[in-house]
Amino acid sequence: MDESEVIRHWADNNTRRKALEKNSGKEKYYFLDGPPYATGAIHMGTAFNKILKDYYLRFLRMKGLDVWSQPGYDTHGLPIEVKLEKQLGLRGKEDIEKMGVDKFNAACKKFAEDHLALMSTQFDDLGVWMDWEDPYITYKNSYIEGAWHTFKIAFDKGMLYKGEYPLHVCPSCETVVAYNEIEYEKKKDTSVYVKFKLKGKDEFLLIWTTTPWTLPANTGVMAHPKFEYALAETMAGKLWVAKELLPRVMEKLESGYTLVKTIKGKEMEGWEYDHPMGIPLQKGVDNRVVMSQRYVHLEEGTGMVHTAPGHGEEDWRVGKEKGLPILCPVLPNGHYDGTVGKYSGMFVKDADSVIITDLKASGHLLLTEEFEHDYPMCWRCSSPLLFLNMPQWFFKVSDMKEDLIKQNSKVPWVPPWAGKRFHNWLESLGDWPISRQRYWGIPLPIWECGCGEVKVIGSTDELPTVPDDLHRPFIDSIKLKCKCGKEMSRVPDVLDVWFDAGTAPWASLGYPREKEPFESLWPVKFVLEGPDQTRGWWNSLAICGYITFGRIPFDNILQHGLVLSEGGVKMSKSRGNVVSPEEVIEKYSRDTLRYYFLESDPSADFDWAWDKVNDVHRFFTILQNSFKFFTLYCKKAEIKSPSPGDRWLLSRVNSVVKEATEYNERFLGYKAMGVVSDFVMNDLSRFYIKLIRGRTWPTYDGSDKQEAFATLYYALDRVNHVLAPALPFLSEGFNLEIFGDESVHLAGWPAVEDKYVDAALEEEMAKARDAIEKAATLRQEAGVKLRWPLKKLTVPGVSKELFPILKSQCNVKEVVAGKELKLDTEMDDSLLAEALASDVARQAQSMRKKMGLKVEDKIALFASGHDLLEKALPIVQKKVNASEASVSGGGDEKASIKFKEATVSIGVSKA
Repeated sequence: MDESEVIRHWADNNTRRKALEKNSGKEKYYFLDGPPYATGAIHMGTAFNKILKDYYLRFLRMKGLDVWSQPGYDTHGLPIEVKLEKQLGLRGKEDIEKMGVDKFNAACKKFAEDHLALMSTQFDDLGVWMDWEDPYITYKNSYIEGAWHTFKIAFDKGMLYKGEYPLHVCPSCETVVAYNEIEYEKKKDTSVYVKFKLKGKDEFLLIWTTTPWTLPANTGVMAHPKFEYALAETMAGKLWVAKELLPRVMEKLESGYTLVKTIKGKEMEGWEYDHPMGIPLQKGVDNRVVMSQRYVHLEEGTGMVHTAPGHGEEDWRVGKEKGLPILCPVLPNGHYDGTVGKYSGMFVKDADSVIITDLKASGHLLLTEEFEHDYPMCWRCSSPLLFLNMPQWFFKVSDMKEDLIKQNSKVPWVPPWAGKRFHNWLESLGDWPISRQRYWGIPLPIWECGCGEVKVIGSTDELPTVPDDLHRPFIDSIKLKCKCGKEMSRVPDVLDVWFDAGTAPWASLGYPREKEPFESLWPVKFVLEGPDQTRGWWNSLAICGYITFGRIPFDNILQHGLVLSEGGVKMSKSRGNVVSPEEVIEKYSRDTLRYYFLESDPSADFDWAWDKVNDVHRFFTILQNSFKFFTLYCKKAEIKSPSPGDRWLLSRVNSVVKEATEYNERFLGYKAMGVVSDFVMNDLSRFYIKLIRGRTWPTYDGSDKQEAFATLYYALDRVNHVLAPALPFLSEGFNLEIFGDESVHLAGWPAVEDKYVDAALEEEMAKARDAIEKAATLRQEAGVKLRWPLKKLTVPGVSKELFPILKSQCNVKEVVAGKELKLDTEMDDSLLAEALASDVARQAQSMRKKMGLKVEDKIALFASGHDLLEKALPIVQKKVNASEASVSGGGDEKASIKFKEATVSIGVSKA
C-alpha cells in the first residue's frame, strides 16, 4: 500500500483526530512546541525538528498518555517586518510610518497567516500529527494578554527598570538587539593611532581604536595604574605610550625615539587633554585620564584606551564609576545627530573615512592599519551593529541568575553536554533589554505621565476601553488617568520577540484568563529544539518562567543538531546546495525521510548524504520483504507449542520491545531504532525467515507449520507497533494488509510478555548462530556450496536442544558436541547425489516459475548427463512436486547446469 492510499485512509476515517483524542481523560503530558517563525515554506531543518517531535509524541500516545500536541507559530518581530519591508519596497521606519502603522501591521499579520497555513499543511504531509486546526499563534489577543501578565509580575516584583546603557543597535532595523540575537562574523576595519594633546603641555597621549566613528564621543582615556608609561621624543612629538609597547609602536610608526622618562600609570590619573576634533558636542567637556586595571592590557594598541562611555559596555562601566560625561551623538538609524559639526547627518561608518582624513590634516592621526576582527551583526538583516547609549526597559536578569543556574542543574538534558552549555550561557547573563522600537509585536504594556508616574498593566481588564486588536496603533490611542489628573500615554515600544516565545507555556493556553487546561498541564514535561535555542527560546523560557512562577518551566529537554549539506556546509540557495523535503519524498518516500533522521544520534549535526538515504531505502526493502513473505506463505495462527527456534524469536522480539521502550523513555529514540533495525535485518530476515522457510512452503504439511505462522505473525505485529512512531505510513500499510485493525496509531505500545522471555535461550542461540557462520566460512574455504549436504558438524558449547537448527542451517547429516568446531567436508556418492538433487531442484523451480506454474502445479521432470541422476531424481521429485521424474531427454522448457565438471540437461513439462 503506497503512502497516498494510507493518507486517504486516514482522511476517510479521521484517524489523526482520533489518535490525538484517544487518551482523553488519562494522565496528561505537557509537550510544548517551540514556535518556528511563520516566514516561509518549511525546509530540511524545520522538517527534522517536527519529525523528531512527532516520533516522541506518537510513542507517548501509544503509552497511554493524554499528550498536549498543540503546534505553535512565532508571528511577530523583525523576521516578519524585514520580509514585508522587502516585499513592499519600504526602506525603513520613515516609509513604514508614511504607509501607516495600521496598514503595515495588517500586512504583517496577513503574511504570517498565509505562511503558517502553508507550513501546517507541509508538516501534516510529513505525517506529523499535531492539532493543526488549533495552533497557538503569538499575534492573538489571548496570547498578548498572557505575555502582559508576566510583564506585570516582573514590574510588581521589582524585576523591571528603565535605564540608559550602551546596547547593540541595528541601524537598518532601527532598534535594539539583545545579547542573544547577535551573530558575529569576520570583518576588516581601519584602525587608527591618534594623539591627544595634554592641556598646557607640548606632550600627547597616543591611543589606538578600531572605531574612528566613536571618537566624537570620547570623554576619557583609560590607563592601568600599575603599568609603566614612557614619554618618548619622536618624529611626531613627545608621545606617552606604555613602556612595554614602545618599541613595537615606534616600529609601526617607522620612527626613532629617545626615552625621556617613565612613570607609573597611577600618576597620570586626572590629566586633562584637548579633544582632537573641534565639534560642538565637546564644548565644556573636561576630557581626562582615568584608571582601569580590568580593561587596559598590553596585548595590542598603546596601553592607553580611547574611552567613549556612550558607545561601549566597558567604557560605560568605567565612565559611570569615574564620573565621565556619557555622550552619544548617534541616532538609532546610525546617523550622527546635529551636535557633531560637519559630520552631522552622516552615517557613522561612512564618516570613518572623513574623520580619518580630517585627523590626518590636523596632524593628530599618526597611522592607519587594516584590522580583522569578529564584528557583531544583526541576526535578522545581517547589518553591522553599533553600540549606542539608549534609554530602554530592562529585566533584572542578573538578580535571578544564580537561581536559574541551580534549577538548570536539576533538569535532565539530552545530551548532558547541552545542559552544561546552557549552564555556561546562564553564567554569562546580563540584564535583558526587553523593549524594541518597532511596530509588529506585543505592545509594551507601560503607560507614563509627564509627572513621572508609571503604570504597567497585566490584562485588558485594566484598560478603560479594549480595542478589537491589541496591536499598534490601536493600543496607542488608549489613555489612562494619572494620579496627578493628567493623561498617561503608552510607551510606543513593542516587546522583544523572544519574550513572546518565553511566555508560551501559559500564554499559548490562554492563561491566566482561562485557568484550564494550564493548571492541569503545568509544568512543561518536554521540549525539543536545536542548538541555537540555548541563547534563544530556552533562555527566554527560563527567564520568563522564573519571573512568573519562580522556576524554569520545563522538566526534560532534548537538543538536536543542525541539518547541513554534504561536506558540513550550511544549506543555502546562493550556494545551490539546498535539499528540500519534497525532493526526498519524490525520489523515495515520506517514511524514508523520517527514518533517515530518526536512525542517527540527533544531537550531532547532520551532513546530508544521499548514499545514507539509499541505505535507508535498502533497509525498507528488507523490512517490506519480511512482511511480504508472511502475506505470500503464511496466515494468522495462535501460538501453542513453539519449537526452540520459535521460542527464541518470541524471546528476542520481547527483548527488543523492552530495549526500545527504555530508550524511548530516556529520549534516545535513535538507539531504539538501532535495536529494531538490527532485529529486522539480522534476527528476522537473515535468520528466522530462512529457518522456517521450509515449514511455510505450500506443500509442507508438518505439525509445526502453524507454529511458524503464529510466531512470525506475533513478531511482525510487535515490530510494526514499535516502528509505528518512526514509520507511520509503512506501519499503517502493513496493519491494513495483514493485521486488519482500524489503525496501528490507535493501538497501545506493546507490553513485554515475560512468559516468552528466555535470556538463556537467547544466549545459546547466539552461540549456535556463531557456529553457523563459522561453518559457512569452512564450506567457502573448501569450495562446497551450502545447498550440498555434508556428513557431520562438531560444535563446542552449544545446547543440544539447538542441534536440529544447526543441522538444518549448516546442511549436515549429524551434529555432535566436541571441544572445537569442525566440519567434515568430504562427500561420498550418497551426499553427492543429494547435492545434485539440490542443484537440479533449484533449476527446475526456476523453470516452473518461468512457465507461469504455481508451486502446487504438478510437473514432469526429465534430466540426463550424470551417473548419479538415478539416485538424485527421486529426491528431486519430492522437492519440486513432480508427478514423474526420469533420466531421459524431453520437456517443454529446457536448461542445463554444471555439476562437478559435468553438464546436466534438464527438461520440464506441465503434468
